Amino acid sequence: MLARAARRRLRRDVFRTPSQLAEQLTLPWLCPAQMRWAASARPPSAINSRETRKPTPSSPLSLRRETRSLATAADLQPGANPAASFGMVMQAWSTPIPSPDIAKLPPWDPERPLIINPATAAGFPVTPMRHGIGGDPVELHQNLYACLRVGRLERATKILHRLADMYQPSAPELVDAHNVYLRALLEHVEPGLSDSPHAALESWFNTQMVRKGVQPNAQTLVLLVRAAMRLPETERGAEIQQYMAIAEELGPATVDEVNSSPDFTDEEWDTLIRFQPDAFDEPPPLEVVQELQLSTPAGQLLAIQHGLVPTPTAVVTPVSQKGLGLRALKQSLSMFEPGKGVAYPHELDISAEEKDKTYAYMRQIRLEEDAVKSAVERWKAEDQKLSEMGIHGVLQSKSLQALMYKWYIALLPLIKDELHAIRTAVNASGTRGSDERLFYGPYLESCRAEELAGITVHNTIIGSITRQKGREDIHHLKISTLTTMIGRAVEELVLSKQTVRQQSFMQGRRSSTRKAMLARLRKSKGKSNPDLQAHTSKTSSSPDDTRRQHNFPNHVISRIGAIFVDMILKSAKVTITATDPRTGEQVSTTQPAFSHTTSFAQGRNYGWINHHWKIAEKLATAPVHNMDFNRPPMLIPPKPWTSFNDGGYYTKPGEVVRIRGNDIAQRAYCDAAIENGDMQKLLSALDHLGKIPWNINKDVFKVMVEAWNTGEGIAGLVPEEIALECPEDLPHDASLTDRVKWTKLMKAYENRLSGFHSQKCFQNFQLEIARAYLNETFYFPHSVDFRGRAYPVPPILNHMGADPARGLLKFANGKELGAVGLQWLKIHLANLYGFDKASLKDREKFTMDHLEQIFDSAQNPLGGTRWWTNAEDPWQSLGCCFELRNALTSPDPERYVSHVPIHQDGTCNGLQHYAALGGDMAGANQVNLEPSDRPQDIYTGVAELVKEMVVADAENGNRSAKFMRDKITRKVVKRTVMTNVYGVTFHGAQQQVLSELQDMFPGHRDTKDVPSLNGVAVYIATNIFKALGKIFNGAQEIQYWLGECADRITLSLSAEQVQQIYNHSHGEVPSYMAKYKTPTKSKRAQQNLIKNLDNFRTGVIWTTPLKMPVVQPYRKDGFQKVQTPIQTIHVGNRSSSDIVDRNKQLRGFPPNFIHSLDATHMMLSALKASEMGMDFAAVHDSFWTHAADIPNLNIILRDAFVRMHSEDIISRLAAEFKTRYEGAMYKATLMAKSPVANKIQTWRREYNRTNPDEKKPKRTFWGTASTKEIAMEVERLKLLASDVKADRKKGEAMVTPTKIWLENKDPLALESQRQALLGETNRGQGSNGKGTKFDMVRQDVLGAETGSENPSSHTALHEDLSTESPEDAEAANAMESEDMEAVDAEAEADFTAPKYDLEGVHTNKRRKQVTREPVKVEVWLPLSFPPVPKKGEWDVKRLRESKYFFS
Repeated sequence: MLARAARRRLRRDVFRTPSQLAEQLTLPWLCPAQMRWAASARPPSAINSRETRKPTPSSPLSLRRETRSLATAADLQPGANPAASFGMVMQAWSTPIPSPDIAKLPPWDPERPLIINPATAAGFPVTPMRHGIGGDPVELHQNLYACLRVGRLERATKILHRLADMYQPSAPELVDAHNVYLRALLEHVEPGLSDSPHAALESWFNTQMVRKGVQPNAQTLVLLVRAAMRLPETERGAEIQQYMAIAEELGPATVDEVNSSPDFTDEEWDTLIRFQPDAFDEPPPLEVVQELQLSTPAGQLLAIQHGLVPTPTAVVTPVSQKGLGLRALKQSLSMFEPGKGVAYPHELDISAEEKDKTYAYMRQIRLEEDAVKSAVERWKAEDQKLSEMGIHGVLQSKSLQALMYKWYIALLPLIKDELHAIRTAVNASGTRGSDERLFYGPYLESCRAEELAGITVHNTIIGSITRQKGREDIHHLKISTLTTMIGRAVEELVLSKQTVRQQSFMQGRRSSTRKAMLARLRKSKGKSNPDLQAHTSKTSSSPDDTRRQHNFPNHVISRIGAIFVDMILKSAKVTITATDPRTGEQVSTTQPAFSHTTSFAQGRNYGWINHHWKIAEKLATAPVHNMDFNRPPMLIPPKPWTSFNDGGYYTKPGEVVRIRGNDIAQRAYCDAAIENGDMQKLLSALDHLGKIPWNINKDVFKVMVEAWNTGEGIAGLVPEEIALECPEDLPHDASLTDRVKWTKLMKAYENRLSGFHSQKCFQNFQLEIARAYLNETFYFPHSVDFRGRAYPVPPILNHMGADPARGLLKFANGKELGAVGLQWLKIHLANLYGFDKASLKDREKFTMDHLEQIFDSAQNPLGGTRWWTNAEDPWQSLGCCFELRNALTSPDPERYVSHVPIHQDGTCNGLQHYAALGGDMAGANQVNLEPSDRPQDIYTGVAELVKEMVVADAENGNRSAKFMRDKITRKVVKRTVMTNVYGVTFHGAQQQVLSELQDMFPGHRDTKDVPSLNGVAVYIATNIFKALGKIFNGAQEIQYWLGECADRITLSLSAEQVQQIYNHSHGEVPSYMAKYKTPTKSKRAQQNLIKNLDNFRTGVIWTTPLKMPVVQPYRKDGFQKVQTPIQTIHVGNRSSSDIVDRNKQLRGFPPNFIHSLDATHMMLSALKASEMGMDFAAVHDSFWTHAADIPNLNIILRDAFVRMHSEDIISRLAAEFKTRYEGAMYKATLMAKSPVANKIQTWRREYNRTNPDEKKPKRTFWGTASTKEIAMEVERLKLLASDVKADRKKGEAMVTPTKIWLENKDPLALESQRQALLGETNRGQGSNGKGTKFDMVRQDVLGAETGSENPSSHTALHEDLSTESPEDAEAANAMESEDMEAVDAEAEADFTAPKYDLEGVHTNKRRKQVTREPVKVEVWLPLSFPPVPKKGEWDVKRLRESKYFFS
């Protein structure tokens, strides 16, 4: 009775929203009195989404707890806070008031950054492949888990023996591997004898763990106790007591972990607690505990999600529908209609509102789980309909979906045969020669052929649409790209199996319930372990090598993908019908739908998949319903992010930070930061971005579909007929030069044509997704890249797309315009049209002056004047025309409820951050940080300067200048100016300008004066760089300082490497990390360890103001050759022990650091908007909200920027670097003619003369720094720190190159080899004989280091080396930065414009001048950094008064 009453009381409150949500929120810093009131009156539920509310001390339950010894369900009911009690669902559906502190910058000490011990300098041990088993530790763990997942215990035993040979007995990874194996034994041992599971586990525990010194942990004992519970009652007690005694020997924390383990079933846990009568009271009956876990509405919803409770069913009368396309679409997305696929939960004993939410939730789960199955059913329906009409296999008549079903049917028998062959090969493993299937077979055994066939067909088509752009041969799809797509999709299929989710769900439910029960049942309340929480959190995270044990190795992904690509190449056919020109008869032939070719691109031979040209036509024109079933928009708010891979979709695995490959450095840092609570604000910001509801703008959609069906190229839609002129064929006697030119023209023509086709297919996809969600409210889950920039997860249709995609979207929530909102709606239309550089009043006037055209656009968009099509963003402009027309024609325009997002865009946001970092007044003026009457436009300023240069050059006869005279526009220079701050190379800038020129002159033909637009692009890009250097130079010192830091870091050896070099010089054999066994038998392994001691493995790592650790992923790729049935594929095999790609690390750091700052600004703004109850969306530096909320948004944006830059970000970064890289040494390069370099060379000559046994350097001038000098310097420091006086004197007398430098410091003698600064194109000597701007900035930054105190003192280095050296933090991940561009390009020989390499240095290949590079002298120095450049006088607080900062 009490339990039922308690549940009824909880059920009434479970979906309740605090009344304060309906109240108007204001910015607390603008209304401090209200802020204080809100702080005192805030209800308990107004907490952060990841905090749990503590029970109220005065609760009646707590009184009852003191007087009752027998626990009841009522005593153990969770608190009334649904977010705290029932996890993610309630958080997603409710709208809790955020904590007032959520939008504040978290305080943190830069001298105590998060540092993860990296892999040792020597890397990982690797075991050779035998029978498909081998590789590095990570791959062995992945293979072990794959085998256990399908019950391959014998094969798993072999893997475990390999791991035991690789790890020390104390390694946590080895214990984890044993536990995984013991769990599989418990689940898969034949239950013929009641004691068989226990006997098997007991035997393995004694022989493989105890005898070999592997100490068990709590998880080991839990598995042994569970096995013992299957023994007869007469034997059970002694065994359980034995294992609990072991737990007591390991400590009270282990005992508590065993008792609260969620792995026990309810019956097992009840038995365990009753076996400890001295410690605990009698637990409640089983049925009460089970009802407790799932009795609430939230518990029922969670159970439905994880398949533990069957979905309520109801008989639905089918409704006949006309039109196959509509019927097929509804079938593939059947959950989008009530009564189709998912029945309404009438049976649930909850309110109508709760039922609606439950129904929406069930539809989302069905959408995620049944996407592949639904797509195949729709393909089948399409094919059956055409077959009934007598159409069989004719491509001209068959729809694409029907063809896909034919391919699916043809694939099925091949895949079934392959799965049978896999089982045969794995069963015979070890009895015959190695079979290729042993490498990938265990990963596929849990899959069904139908699932694999659907994935293969879908990804082959989708890959043709979403292939990477900007490459040569873009009309093909790389084999490696397609194999990875299919392999990743199969991996996701395996990881999203329902049984895995059910186990995880039940463990989570049991864990929270049992901890509460134990606290209640414990007899000795004072004996509870206060360190349990800390102990649990420390040991709950998986060790590094097992962090990705569920995933597939990269080579397995490629093998799996290649197997299925080979199958579809063999099975997919199309039937072509044509008219015989001689007989006039219809002739049909069957041809392959896809073909495999090889060709050269970027100097390498690649394999490509080509689709039949008729398939390409259908992709561009035919409906493509439900093609993207991997990551569709969601029907309910996304699951809040609570860990690295828990959030977003409810059943599909995902990662909050986008990481690829086997490198786990970024993953390890993010896991640790999330566990420590450091990334709480970032996760909360992603949750807010994901909870914004969206709708399709039906007015825009209707016009877009009509325009699409006409085949015209209206407003950016790709037309049916592409107006490109094909180069004329050459005569048979054309010269070689003419043939080369024609080949280039033809290739450019084909690439542009293919690019249009790809764009048209993509737009087709967007329209079909919009059609499917036309009557739905949907959401975009978000994740971030390694720099913290947020992106929506659904890839096809989202608000970060181009203008057509943005035009199709609007906020689902509406808000009355009000007087201010109506003004901003008008301003927004002017901005979208391109009239965005005038004052706000002038922009509003622009809209009012064009009301007639606006009404015409809204009332007759295609049949009228089409004024909207001339806008910069036509589809968004059309949507704004509809909105403004509706508002102005309503009875009260200010009361009109608007749904159109209004944008606030920054002015070259990267330059804004640079100006604020440097306190640069001139830069602040250029990018609207400083208040002004009219908006400043740096793009127009650069364009005007370039115009002046072009006019002057044209007067002097420059052919490119004559061609471009009076043709320079703001659009031509905008992209280059915008990306220059983010490290764009000169080649990248030239390609950007070339793209604009090709749009300006689509029919350009080469002439004698202008033989190529490429040469003109080089000329214009050169002038843009020059103009930038004149307009904006305040950021250059900061930019140089960042580059200098990255240069030193990437040339450094960690403190651990330094210690190993010293140890090796004293006869010690290098070793792996302490958890691995040192190779004693393999001489080759030892040689590799020695060889790799001095490899540069230290990457750049920093922490954003929101405490997200950023790990730059750029390393020299290691490749593994994978033989597949199609071709040899080179698979990237990256790890944190790989050598860093110094060039990319150095070039990437300044722009990536700025990206991390603008990401922080966006996150802070999103958090404050959430606190204010505002809808907020972002496209990097463009922020969206309702028109009525723009004034508040402007205050939020300014305040977030001011709060960020009021702190000394660069000084904090310097302090972090000092701590993070403490004890490291870097290889500095000195100018050979400097005095200190001469002294070092003199010492080396003398040292080698007096030590004839030493190996002589290969270079002359004694410029090479050997690792022997590192060992000598460490020895010197150890002697200086000795307690023995004689040793200290010996240390004082020692001379090393490092000591020579420290006694003769000359920072200006350091050689600088960095990329050109902002706007710099030439770092050579100027024509006037003076140094360039680069040299001046270098002298300012390094000159300040001359008299400065060494930030990373030699004393600190000694302290590290005299004790246990900490491991330096190395970092990498497999994804490539979107800002890394190709650096090799050739300008046309007919133009005299210079070529620029990746460093920005002037080189002219037409004149081969032989110039001898000055000899450089290397020296190992303690890693230190230049003093932070002095900040300018501009005060960031003045930004609050700038109304054009974002506008």
